Parts: sequence; structure tokens; C-alpha cells
Amino acid sequence: MKPLTQNKSQILLLEAGKALFWKYGIRKVTVEEICKEAGVSKMTFYRNFKNKIEVVEGVIDGLVKESQAQYIELMGSGKTFDEKIKGMIELKREGTQGISKEFVTDLIQLKEHKDFKELRLTQKMELHQRNQMELFMADMAKAQAQGHIRSDVRLDFILYLLNDIQQKMLDPVLNSMYENEEELIMELTNYFFYGILNKK
Repeated sequence: MKPLTQNKSQILLLEAGKALFWKYGIRKVTVEEICKEAGVSKMTFYRNFKNKIEVVEGVIDGLVKESQAQYIELMGSGKTFDEKIKGMIELKREGTQGISKEFVTDLIQLKEHKDFKELRLTQKMELHQRNQMELFMADMAKAQAQGHIRSDVRLDFILYLLNDIQQKMLDPVLNSMYENEEELIMELTNYFFYGILNKK
């Protein structure tokens, strides 16, 4: 993918791509639909992106950078650990508003798509995820050392649960229990942090 210069056309195309991917998933959206949503010609599209997959890469990069910056700002604030947990849940809620099952499924199943392999997008996403997980686990270790998390809880158990949650999002039985993907994501997030007890 060519370096993004963030010209007006690229911004319009990335915003259009995100809106369409969010609503319909990645596989179903066409270059023509992205151009129509952005209000630009196909010629303008191909001056900025080689294909739809490059738009996906740009959208994912933007989402990752934004969420990581928000997370780092939150965890570096002077808030209490409980406030930070509530802040993380709020960030998750804001970040998943209007998300479709199709987008989440496509994102998780990228490894099966030939074009994504060719662009190394899967590897890039795994690197993003690994970096974010390392940040989160370092914060959890610090919180445990400060007494905010039970000392008898294993950190590798926390990591296992986080990985398991991603797989749960693809469970058709679990998905059928919720009206939309946002509701399911928030249920899993709240359960991870609070279990089944009433929140204080």
C-alpha cells in the first residue's frame, strides 16, 4: 500500500469505506459503492488506492491508532482503576456503535481470504493486536501489584479469556441471543470485567 498523504480524496474514501464496511461487512462492499458513498470517481479512487483491500488496510490502521491513543490516554490519566475500567468499557461502547455481524465476522476470518494474505494485512492486524495485548497485560500486571486485581488471579488466565472472547463472537448460538453485534460485544466486555455480580 502506498503511504497515505491524507489528501481530501483519501480521507473521503477512507470515511466512506469505514461507513460501508461497518454496516455491510468487508466482502460485500464494492469499489463502486465506496466511490458513490465518497462522492468521487473511480479514476480518483485508483489514483489513491490499488484496490478495495488497500482501503480496508487504511481503515483498520486508522481504527487501531485511534483506539490505542485513547487507551493510552485513559490509562495514563490520574483516574482510579475502577474509573479506568469504566472508561475502557465506554471506549468499547463508543467504538462498536452500529457495528454489523458481517464486519466482525469478516475481520476475524481475514486469514481465509487470498487477497488479504497477499497484502500481509493479516500479519499487520496480528501485530496490532499483539501490541495492544502487551499494553493491556502490562497494565493488568501493574493493577494487580497495586491490589486492584485479586493476587490469586493468574495473568495468563486473563489473557486466555480475552482470546476466548474473540472466538465467542463467532458462535452462532450466542449470536442468535442478541439483536445486534454491539449488544453482544458489550455483554462480553462487561462480563469480562465484572463477572455476574452487580457493579458497584
